[in-house]
Amino acid sequence: MSSSGPPEKVQEGKKKRRVKKKAPLAGKDAAPAIVAERPKNKAPLTTNDREVYDYVREATSKNVWYYRDRLSVPRGPCNISVLRECWVHGVIDDGTLVWGQGLMDWLPVKNVRTLVPQIRTFEVQVATWIKRQIALKPAINRMRKERAAERPLMTNQVSDMY
Repeated sequence: MSSSGPPEKVQEGKKKRRVKKKAPLAGKDAAPAIVAERPKNKAPLTTNDREVYDYVREATSKNVWYYRDRLSVPRGPCNISVLRECWVHGVIDDGTLVWGQGLMDWLPVKNVRTLVPQIRTFEVQVATWIKRQIALKPAINRMRKERAAERPLMTNQVSDMY
């Protein structure tokens, strides 16, 4: 009963993790693996698919929504226009939990079909970019300069990261 290596210690309560090993390649003559390719273009929507999509889009746009803020406090009721304003101001994003009529539980915005495209319209994206460039970045840079004066020792660690 000789073993080629030291015995492995397994702690109680923990399971040993199995690692799958890759099969060695047989050489140049081996048959290439068949890989399922994703279609490059989606199939055109049928009339029924369009009707379903339009119905869902209409239902989500007319729905009354509630959302949970960063402290997980429920806010609402609100409509799509309020959600758009909240997106511009940074109150909500695609990970924010929302609930509306027809949903069984709170879901992230990104998991509610057609809700993100209805919130992030072109106007909302432009307004978010303008707010970030004009209001947020100068304020953050000003705070960084103020805090830099208070620091006793300046290192280049953060500036060297990027």
